[in-house]
Amino acid sequence: MNKDFWNDRVVVITGATSGIGKALYEELALFPCELVLVARRAAEITEPKNKHQGAVIHKVACDLADPTSVLDAIQWIGKQVPKIDVLFNNAGITAHGRFESLSMDVYRKTFATNFFGPIQLIRGLLPLLLIAKGNIVTTSTVSALYGVPGRAAYSASKSALHAALESLRIENLESGLGVSLVCVPYTDTALRTSGLDASGGVLSEAPAKGKRKSAKEVAHVLMSVAKDKEARLVTFNLSGKFLEWMRFLSPKILEKILYKKLYEDFKPH
Repeated sequence: MNKDFWNDRVVVITGATSGIGKALYEELALFPCELVLVARRAAEITEPKNKHQGAVIHKVACDLADPTSVLDAIQWIGKQVPKIDVLFNNAGITAHGRFESLSMDVYRKTFATNFFGPIQLIRGLLPLLLIAKGNIVTTSTVSALYGVPGRAAYSASKSALHAALESLRIENLESGLGVSLVCVPYTDTALRTSGLDASGGVLSEAPAKGKRKSAKEVAHVLMSVAKDKEARLVTFNLSGKFLEWMRFLSPKILEKILYKKLYEDFKPH
């Protein structure tokens, strides 16, 4: 890893309290850069043990689901930093339940955090990103590539975000702005214990079966993507690449595989 890349960079990280966002913060704090940590519980963010003496850290309390809170964060950041080199658009929420069981409130809450909040934040910070010819790196999911059973609200919100940011990328082909979508695999985070169930309550599910990446491993990949303005849609592993290709080659086979693999997540009760 070229450590010089991060020297003197201004980096914004959303969802910095835990999981991948926290791992990004801790890894980047090793460099002499300026970090703007955006989170609902920003006051809970603690100083990392191995912080570089040249690292500057700002904490910004912001609820992405609240437009007023997002606007306040945009205004504060605009007064605090002259540019943004990298925006790690990382915060998000999941929602689980069959299509007919998901309440409309769950759809609204999921889109508020996964789509409307990030779009508002990116629009507000875009002038600072364009000054630096910066890069927007979004933590996404393979669930955005195809409608996943039991994840209708989650898949839809992430797919919508993909489409909007792809539009942004094309519109800025000559401005030097980078826009990358990174579909991360199952990761050791609190996503399944902090999301929404079908009625809007707090989701409490066991971690996904199978091998999971650590938040630190994912953070390293996101940091690598941030250095590459040509990165567009990035999938981590074979399962991600499989879904990416099968949605075009044979959606019928893909749907049968998803049905069988995830049946326990959406079977009728």
